[in-house]
Amino acid sequence: MKIDPKVANIISDWSLKEKVGQLFILAFPGKSADKIRPMITEYNLGGCYLSQDNGDTFAEARQLTRELASIGSEQDRLPLLLGVDQEGAWGVLVGESTTGPGNLALGVAETGQETERMYRVMAEEMRFAGFNCILGPCCDVNLNPGSPIIDTRAFGDRPAKVALHAAAAVRGLHQGGICGSGKHFPGHGDTHGDTHREIPRVDKSLDELRAQDLRPFQAAIDAGVDLIMTSHILYPQIDGDHPATLSRVILQDLLRAEMGFDGIIISDSMNMGAIVHHYSPATAAVQALKAGITMIMLSEEHYDHSDAYLDKQFAMIHGIMAAVAAGDLDEAVIDAALARIVAFKLAKLVPMARYQPIDMAGNQQVAMGCAGAALTWLRQVPELGEAPFYVLNATPAASYHNLTNPRGIGPNQKEPAFDHFLAALSRGKRLVRAVTVDQLESLGDGWLLVVTENHPLPGEDFAQEEAQALVHRLSREVEKLIVVALRSPYDLLGYPDVRYYLCSHSARPESARAAAEVLLGTPATQQGRAVSLVS
Repeated sequence: MKIDPKVANIISDWSLKEKVGQLFILAFPGKSADKIRPMITEYNLGGCYLSQDNGDTFAEARQLTRELASIGSEQDRLPLLLGVDQEGAWGVLVGESTTGPGNLALGVAETGQETERMYRVMAEEMRFAGFNCILGPCCDVNLNPGSPIIDTRAFGDRPAKVALHAAAAVRGLHQGGICGSGKHFPGHGDTHGDTHREIPRVDKSLDELRAQDLRPFQAAIDAGVDLIMTSHILYPQIDGDHPATLSRVILQDLLRAEMGFDGIIISDSMNMGAIVHHYSPATAAVQALKAGITMIMLSEEHYDHSDAYLDKQFAMIHGIMAAVAAGDLDEAVIDAALARIVAFKLAKLVPMARYQPIDMAGNQQVAMGCAGAALTWLRQVPELGEAPFYVLNATPAASYHNLTNPRGIGPNQKEPAFDHFLAALSRGKRLVRAVTVDQLESLGDGWLLVVTENHPLPGEDFAQEEAQALVHRLSREVEKLIVVALRSPYDLLGYPDVRYYLCSHSARPESARAAAEVLLGTPATQQGRAVSLVS
């Protein structure tokens, strides 16, 4: 790799501690930049992972990002890479920002036009907040509908179609003036486990990966994606000893040499269970760099519920320094990573403009249009007539207990999708009545709308067993039953008796409102032609 003289000159002025610090993207708690100040000033930190915990509103985000920039400018530091999980189904500044319906809903369309528009909206809003990198799009393919962590975060279950939308998302991010990161390489959509908890194992050959999981990543790379985020998944037919984040075969031979990616390879959070349950912080960090990781990310994982992640940050940084001193890690490996980081920052982050005004009303219109386009009747389309709607939330209240978490990672949606659906449905002219299970036997003639939803949560599950059992029972007992699925379509595979299934492919508020509009007869709707259900 040829190093630009300007880049080499910058690196040559740094101490080993400053070199190592530039390799890290770290999280910190709360809304004050003082928490991370020592890392920026003393260690020359490379970037920050920011979540809803660091800012609930645009005003708080703008204040924080300006504080971070001010700390760096005191010592003439390069800009911090400020990354956020604004990917649709997961989001930041949720409640104010325009998340859109999420990738699965966007992926219903046969073209990438609306995906491009939605990602441009997200890019412009995140730059307005002061961020410079969206840690998306998810390039995973929903090959396993039972995956506990991807689901609505993916564009779908057909590799070619996911590839189309992944490329469109990258184009939209660039049109919106921000950097993006394809994830979770080489694919998290065919796992039975969640890397927040364990190391999943995917027993596929390289040819199978090329035909399925890798196609969206190649499309994102061809579209010019700036970063690729790795997964902590073991692919034993490719590397029997190391998960992808720690695998030289996967990162160097596959991603760099075969697929031609020359940008920043960023690790998924090294605080996740897949790493911390199997490796010490220092061992994981050194092995990641040797494998080809450019920047090491440590998110503030919510399930930790302690300040131990701060100790892991120091342990990884000092572990790398100790490895260099002991001769276990060649400093040239660090310098090669730094050459990419510094060149990237000079080319992309230094000239990036932030804080420009945005059109929130227009952005919301884009989001509603995308949500409405994803509404799909699966199996049959009912003749609704003018009969009343009786609306039943299949999800028990207890299932919502972890809809938000203390660290601000995940959907960050405070209100159930059901609440938005019922409110929007009640604004129509048709008689609408919310009911409970105990009231079902006393209802008059009308349609029973049973609402289901699901939220992909990091390291946790959104409990669905009771809701699924209820839908299964009612599908056999109630003739005029409509399942309003504010979620992915995959649970339909378990409902052989359900005739009318209206799927939003999303649990976001705009998707819930769009579903209500469909039932009130406002927009035209699709009949399932663009949807694939993995069997």
